[in-house]
Amino acid sequence: MWIWGFGAVSDTLMIQVFGLVFPIFNTGFGLDSVLLSWAIMLPRLIDAISDPVVGHFSDNLRTRWGRRKPILLVTAVLGALFLAGIWWCNPSWAKSSQFAYLICFAVMYYTAWGTFSMSHTALGYELTDDYHERSRLLAIRTFFAQIVTLVISFTYWLALNPVFGGEINGIRVISGAFAVIIIISALPTLLMVRERFTRPAPAHAGLFRALREALRLEPFRTYLLMRFFSAFGAVIFTQMAFYVNVYYVCQGNKVLATKIIGISGTITGLLTLALMPLVPSISRRFGKRRGFILGTGLAAVQALFVPLLYTPTFPNLQLVAAALTGPLIMISFVLRDAIVPDICDLDELVNGQRREGLLTAAIAFVYKMEVSLCVLLVGYMVAWSRFDPQAIIQAPEVVARLQWFAFSPNIICSLLAFIFALRFSITEEKAAENAAILLRRREAAASSSASSV
Repeated sequence: MWIWGFGAVSDTLMIQVFGLVFPIFNTGFGLDSVLLSWAIMLPRLIDAISDPVVGHFSDNLRTRWGRRKPILLVTAVLGALFLAGIWWCNPSWAKSSQFAYLICFAVMYYTAWGTFSMSHTALGYELTDDYHERSRLLAIRTFFAQIVTLVISFTYWLALNPVFGGEINGIRVISGAFAVIIIISALPTLLMVRERFTRPAPAHAGLFRALREALRLEPFRTYLLMRFFSAFGAVIFTQMAFYVNVYYVCQGNKVLATKIIGISGTITGLLTLALMPLVPSISRRFGKRRGFILGTGLAAVQALFVPLLYTPTFPNLQLVAAALTGPLIMISFVLRDAIVPDICDLDELVNGQRREGLLTAAIAFVYKMEVSLCVLLVGYMVAWSRFDPQAIIQAPEVVARLQWFAFSPNIICSLLAFIFALRFSITEEKAAENAAILLRRREAAASSSASSV
């Protein structure tokens, strides 16, 4: 489990460094926010559409190395190469050329990351049948992801260091180092983790039939809706908060704003790392379901109060939210994701097949579709606010629009996510019952196979 969890370093690096594309290409390269949103959205959309196909393929792939590992090897290498190359767009090129370059690299990059992430996650979901061990498993993964987050939080600030001669050169050098780390951190999983389910399923269901069967499961539909609203508001807030931080809280001081963002990420990351060992105990004491309901409710409360913490009078006040609620929300997300293997058990119980790859891909499909929509919306929101990327100080009405666009969606979506969390129906008792039935079924199948031989 620890070796598999270490693979989250590759996964987290790939997706979080790509998150810097919007602010750096907008304020560094000068690419229009609407064009930029389309350049980021379209690759995400293509990747989202391909995810169910890739997930279904990996569930049914049979090689001497397993179902997931060949895919992990290829996509780790490609993702690292594309990460290093995406920033080598020339600032002097015409905007149409920058746009075309970014789309091409983003399509390749997102396809590599999406396939790696789906395969790595699916591999982890099958490692244990124990209800609470699954919480521990996801806690280990989050532990390593948070270490990466600590570094990523300061990446933009570090790229602005004068030693690089500008943020564009800075991100080029830094991403090159990250590319090496991505490949190295994927190797332990490839070399040392053993897959459990490598034999072909007795009856291979087609992709669309498999998707229909999975979506008929009410807990799976509820989970998708809960994750959709939880992520939708958070993604918009994360993107728009950069502009609120720089042009409202810090009055155009990009170095100060990125430093505060880095400190905020560091506080959340360190406290999350400190509290992460408590996840198995929390799971056993309260159950995964109660844990993520509490965390989702806390996220809604934070969304309601966070606008009060973004003020130019006390720029560091926003660090309060990072310290008080950030780690607890992260723990609830671990418990929320730890219920996916329980849904996989239900799928096997009802439909007779292990489909971690397909369910993971379906979750990724919904997430990437909404992130694509969010990125597109953020581009238009920035344009609708009348934001001027050349101006250090923005007009008051522009700042007011940026604040409105940053905070309102997060409040509404957090409340909706809490409602769907309350509706999730797989309790610890139900999960244990499903696991026991599956164990008896597998033992009977193994006994029958042995007797026939």
